[in-house]
Amino acid sequence: MNSKSRSGANTFKRNWPQWLLALFVSFLILTYALVFFTGGGSAKPKLGIDLQGGTRVTLVPQGEKPTRDQLDQARKILENRVNGMGVSGAQVVTDGDTLVITVPGEDSQEARTLGQTSQLFFRPVEQPTQGPDEAAFGEVVKKTAEDWVSVGVLSKEDATKRVDGLYKDMNETQKRAIDAFKEQNPDQPVPEELSKSLGEAPKLDATAPAKPANSIEAAELRTKVRDVLLATRQSEDPTTQFAAAALMSCDNRDAVDPLQGADDPAKPLVTCAPEGGKAIFLGKAPLLIGQDDEVKGQRLSGDAIDTNAPISGGYDQQSGQIQVSFSFKSGKNDTGARTWTKLTNDYLQQQVAIVLDSKVISAPVIQEATPVGSATRITGDFTIDEAQALANNLRYGALPLSFAGEDGEPGGTTTTIPAMLGSASLEAGLLAGIIGIALIVVYAIVLYRGLGAISLVSLAAAGAMVYGVLVLLGRWIGYSLDLAGIAGIIISIGVTADSFIVFFERIKDEIRAGRTFRSAVPHAWRRARRTILSGNFVSIIAAVVLYILAVGDVRGFAFTLGLSTAFDIVTAFLVTAPLVILATRKWPALSKPSMNGFGSVMEVANRNKSVATGKKAVTSNAAASAVADTGSADSGANEGK
Repeated sequence: MNSKSRSGANTFKRNWPQWLLALFVSFLILTYALVFFTGGGSAKPKLGIDLQGGTRVTLVPQGEKPTRDQLDQARKILENRVNGMGVSGAQVVTDGDTLVITVPGEDSQEARTLGQTSQLFFRPVEQPTQGPDEAAFGEVVKKTAEDWVSVGVLSKEDATKRVDGLYKDMNETQKRAIDAFKEQNPDQPVPEELSKSLGEAPKLDATAPAKPANSIEAAELRTKVRDVLLATRQSEDPTTQFAAAALMSCDNRDAVDPLQGADDPAKPLVTCAPEGGKAIFLGKAPLLIGQDDEVKGQRLSGDAIDTNAPISGGYDQQSGQIQVSFSFKSGKNDTGARTWTKLTNDYLQQQVAIVLDSKVISAPVIQEATPVGSATRITGDFTIDEAQALANNLRYGALPLSFAGEDGEPGGTTTTIPAMLGSASLEAGLLAGIIGIALIVVYAIVLYRGLGAISLVSLAAAGAMVYGVLVLLGRWIGYSLDLAGIAGIIISIGVTADSFIVFFERIKDEIRAGRTFRSAVPHAWRRARRTILSGNFVSIIAAVVLYILAVGDVRGFAFTLGLSTAFDIVTAFLVTAPLVILATRKWPALSKPSMNGFGSVMEVANRNKSVATGKKAVTSNAAASAVADTGSADSGANEGK
């Protein structure tokens, strides 16, 4: 090694504490520069639902027991919808056979739209070409009404009112028809089929179902509701269709259809018009070109939409309307596009309904056929938010299952968590953290005094770094700090304290072995760093495993614990060790027992040193005596000669 190399090595050996401290300070400055000069400059981390309040939506699958693959697929689609809508801090987790969506913040409308099944079908609007069978009309109306009452779709009072109103309207219509016939044919008798009276409205005998006592009974009732509505609103019998249309309530346009997402595209559908107020008749969704099986054949649906092409929803400046724009798949898999082109050609100047989860969102009149490869635009009476939500759902596909709430609520069970509860939880978490830090401060000052003060600087540095990174992670990946995360941070404080305690105890060991305080510090650090690394890596591995295997809040705990532990390693190497070594060089008073708390250890070391010195002196004196005795003997022998 030449002199220049030796000089460089000596320079590094002498100045490495300053360089490591400078590196940490630079990293800290960069972090907070990003905090204050990017993303609006807010220094507040994103808070989870349990800290800032928000909305929790529970979705229960309808019908048969879902498979694990179906639940996983539904969860992934919901997660994609969450990411696509920019809902920060939201979570979608599987809890048994249910899905739970949590969205922090005050705006809960986003959470309510995420659980839409999003089964999209294209159905032609049909005009009834055949009236109801008058002979069977009364019986069919009565049975349909009683079936709806028996499962709770309508109350008995509402059903009776609608049936009476239907008969009244039909009798008035018949009277007007008779009057018109007589006016046009005064000399002819009224035809029998026209003059035949419908009679009185039937009396309903059905009773409302009992309120479900538990979730199992609620699920059974929801299945019955679905079966009844499928049998009546999707009947191919014109009389049953007419009865279902008469019984439907379409006054509330925003009401959720109990059949939501469960309709069969291979059968006609009676549903509400997009503008509300009346029921309309929809035909079957057309089979894709090349499909012949009327029962199992694939039909024109949202699955044919090209999700790689632009899908947008909002206000169109050219048309002055709110619209959703999308395209069908092209290329080899263009059967959907060709089917849509044929449908728009067959129904020129007629309506084609776009049906989302059994609800008609738009029923435009086809003005011209849409060529294959051209974008399709849907206009309707919906808001910009609704258009964007629809576009988002189309972009990420339909859920493989139909969902309801725990008690059958359409769209899921919605629970609002007030912000006050989150504030109280945050205060409790911060109080626990402050108490923990205070205890560590007292412990460090009492045992290590001046060294304890240095350790507090390390704690503050680690805390500042973790806080800044959490703020940035909230901006970059939507990470939200919750109570579980705060618990992870609090535990990491103990891990950080353990690191400097290991270091200080190694210093004691070196002093006990006979080293001076100044020389003991670097030797102690070389021993302590291995222990610190091994201990922290065990915690990080545990946090990683827990993060992978856990769900929900437990993952937040594992994440913050692992992150804080990693920064504990950084702080120990870049702050604690350099500060202690520099303090021993620049602050000689720190070597005093009153300043470092090592008085008892130093006394033991001094006693051991005195004992060793005494033994050495005794040994030296004995050797000297032996030499003197040898010399005297030799002298006497010489004299004898």
